[in-house]
Formats: sequence, C-alpha cells, structure tokens
Amino acid sequence: MVYGDNIDSTALRQEAKRRARLASQNNPSPASSGDDVKDLDKLYHLRFEDTSNLQQPVPRKSSTLTQGAPYKVDASRFWAVLVGIDAYESNPLQGCVSDALSMKEFLIKKLGVPERRIQCLLGSEKTSRDDPLTPSRANIVDMIYSLIDNPEIQRNDNVVIYYAGHGSSYYCSEQIPAASESKDCCSSDACPIEALCPIDRDTMDNDGHPIPDISDRELNALFTQISRTKGHKITFIADCCHAGSVSRDAVSQPGVRTMFPTLHSGFNDMLLAAHERLIHLSGYKSVLSEDWQPDMSSHVVLAACQDWQTARETRVGGKCGGNFTRQLIRALSSGTWKKETTYIRLMDCLNHSHSQTPVVAGEHKDECLWYQDAAT
Repeated sequence: MVYGDNIDSTALRQEAKRRARLASQNNPSPASSGDDVKDLDKLYHLRFEDTSNLQQPVPRKSSTLTQGAPYKVDASRFWAVLVGIDAYESNPLQGCVSDALSMKEFLIKKLGVPERRIQCLLGSEKTSRDDPLTPSRANIVDMIYSLIDNPEIQRNDNVVIYYAGHGSSYYCSEQIPAASESKDCCSSDACPIEALCPIDRDTMDNDGHPIPDISDRELNALFTQISRTKGHKITFIADCCHAGSVSRDAVSQPGVRTMFPTLHSGFNDMLLAAHERLIHLSGYKSVLSEDWQPDMSSHVVLAACQDWQTARETRVGGKCGGNFTRQLIRALSSGTWKKETTYIRLMDCLNHSHSQTPVVAGEHKDECLWYQDAAT
C-alpha cells in the first residue's frame, strides 16, 4: 500500500475490509456482524456512479522525466507477448490491434528487440478459435504459459506482456453459482475479481461449454510461475478497464474498453478453468482458495486507469487507439527517459485526468524502467 499521489485504492479497500472483519470477529454481534464489510462494498460501488457523472476531465500537471545520462537497454534480453482484440461479437473496438502493432513497432525500432522474440495474437476480424494466432482464451493462456519453460529465455531476461481489449469485473453478489458446485469459489475479501476478455468469450467450446474470461487470479498465478523460472523482470501492460459496475450507458459508449460479465459463465467457471490448467505446477497456490492474495513480487503492472474509471480509445490523426497506449509509447519513444527513470516516474509523466488516471502497481514499481541497473 502506498500513500500520497500513488495510493493503491484496491489494496486500501482490501486492508479496510480485513480490519472490519477482524473487528467483527473480536466483538461479534448478531446485529452488526459483517455490516461494516457490506458498507465498504456499497461505498466502493458508489464510486462508479459518482465518477460516471464527470463530464470534463481536469488534467493534472505531468512530471518531467528523470534527468541524467541516456541509457540503452540490452534488447537481446527482451521477450514479448502482445494481444490486441477489436472483433468482439458485442461491443467491438477499433484501436486495440493498432495499439498492439504500435507496441510491436516500438519494441523493434526503439528498443531493438528482435522480431522473432515478439509473439502476437491479433483479433482484427472474427476467425476460428482453432487458428493459433487468434486471441482466444486458450491461445492467450497457452502463449503466456509457454514462457514458463521456454529454454531460450534466460533468468532475469525482460518479459513484456501487453494486452489491449475489453476488461470486466465479477462480483460475488451478482453471480449465481452453477448447480453442480457446492461452494462458492469467491471470497468477498478478494471481490471483485477482474478479468481480461478473450475474443471467444461466452461462446461455446467444442464440448458445448461456455468459454469464460481470464481472471486476474489466473494471470497472477502465471506471472508467479514465470518469475520462479525466469526471474521477476516481468512488465504487464493493460490498456483496458475493469469497471464492471459503471452504468450500462457508460459501458455501451463507443471506445470504452470494458464489458459486463459473461452471460453463460461466471466467476466459478473462470476460476475452475484456471485451477484445472495450473494445478500440476510446482508451488501453485490454488486460485480457489478463500484466502487467496495476489503475488505482487513477480511483476510490475502498468494499467490504463484506476479501478473505478474507464479506459477509452479515441481517433487522432485518422488513427484509432487507446489514450493510455498512445501516451505511453510517446513517453517511451521520446528519448528523454534516463537510466534512473523508475516505473513510478514514467507513469507520473503521462497525462492524468479525473476520468482516466494511469496506474502502476507491484513491489518492484520503484525499480528503474525495464529493471535496468542505474549504477552501471
């Protein structure tokens, strides 16, 4: 948890709920037990309603990048997985594939990363889920999973994972567990569960089962496994939002990168799909655990907005793209970041507004960009 301009609102809410539960356990009362936790959840949901009424963003003055000597990275030690999805069956987007390609261009032309080390899953049009390059649920998970034991990736190599597309959020109170499940997989302490939306979400697989989203728990477990074999130099960039409780009108607005939860599957299906895939991995902590907590030591995440805001794409110069990705690549390509520039300082340099404020999180967020050693 951090304070000042870089408050981690999610960590703050979880800590407040933990303390409320502890207080109710120490002083149980039939009339009030759990009321504080419920009130915190209500307050959390109200933020969505309040921020949806903001019409004009108020820009915050951006910081300048750290002064110092320019620094060149060792591009031979970079690997990347880039995902961009436009062609959703409902609420299609226009700038996600373009964003992923812009990120690829940056990695190749600005950082010098060999193209063969960059894997892309692009959904510019509806294709078969059996196509290995389709950003389906299976292909996205498989591609990230393959990083764990890729013999070419050396320990402490940089791994960049980029996603542009829709995000969603799942709340226990809004989901109905499947009849075959005797116990809810979600604990209110970790609610909401955020998710990435693959191109084939809510369609039926070859066995007639609905395809769920990809939960943040599954991603976190994958990042943890990668860090165990390859080191923690993982940067996850997400140009999407998880504001699942914003108004229906806001979600339906063109260019907003969030969708409501799937209709035919819920958080239980999402977590069970992850559990079945990950259970055999050494040291795996079950995503079904009631006391599950994210491992924030395995990676740094750069996200497009706060968890109650919406990430948007706009058209600039005839090209549609995410506001966050556009600003991020502009800052990274400026040539003014130095070897002392940290992830926190980089995000401070992006434009901030009340409607979309970029976020950086992770135990290593105060390390130098791309985990470079400022002393060398």
